[in-house]
Amino acid sequence: KELSGGQAQRVGVARALGGDPTVMLMDEPFGAIDPITRDRLQNEFLRLQAEMKKTIVFVTHDIDEAIKMGDRIAILGDRSVVRQCDTPERILALPVDDFVDDFIGSGSTLKGLNFERVNTLDLAPYPTMTATDSPESALASLGAAGQEWILLLDDEQRPVRWLRDTDLRRSDRPFGEMGQLVRARVEPNATLHDTLEEMLQSSTGSCCVVDNRGRLQGVVEMHHLTEVMHSLQAEARAHYDGLEATS
Repeated sequence: KELSGGQAQRVGVARALGGDPTVMLMDEPFGAIDPITRDRLQNEFLRLQAEMKKTIVFVTHDIDEAIKMGDRIAILGDRSVVRQCDTPERILALPVDDFVDDFIGSGSTLKGLNFERVNTLDLAPYPTMTATDSPESALASLGAAGQEWILLLDDEQRPVRWLRDTDLRRSDRPFGEMGQLVRARVEPNATLHDTLEEMLQSSTGSCCVVDNRGRLQGVVEMHHLTEVMHSLQAEARAHYDGLEATS
């Protein structure tokens, strides 16, 4: 009774996994908690599932959660009739009828970011510096990378602040007091939809990818997401073209 909602949910999941069942049934396991805790639990569970590879029947009324969590989705209509059972990609690209199309709602391309993960992106090296670097070396790294920002890392290689060239040219304050705090962070198994939400809250429009100890692994920029969305749209068009060619 002393546990929070999120803690209680973690205990429930741990109890279920502790029995090592062949198949698990999870009936809206994250439905009664706040959105932030819910998102963290989803990501934590996906990380566990990648290691344990359990067969799980996951019941939810949230299509975004279904797309994020499921390998295959069954959309039920009236009297629990299965209207479509397919991969998230196919359901978003090719809803079989108006019921499924209405259930998915608008913004199917953006929803498609829910099943694309950060660890699938090809992230180029991003310019970084430490508090002991000289302004000249930091400016050289920034210029060579052709970026607007350089990341200040602490001694543990964790991102701390975003700095511009104007910050590097100042001498009245230490680097750790200039620029913008790094607020947007995701782990490699995060979805691109979660990453986009983090990026929209960042003053730089970018998001740091960190490991479970907070150490920098890379930086996701907006062009990474637009490339994925263009690819999703192209795949959807190819599916439709293929269907028309065979009909």
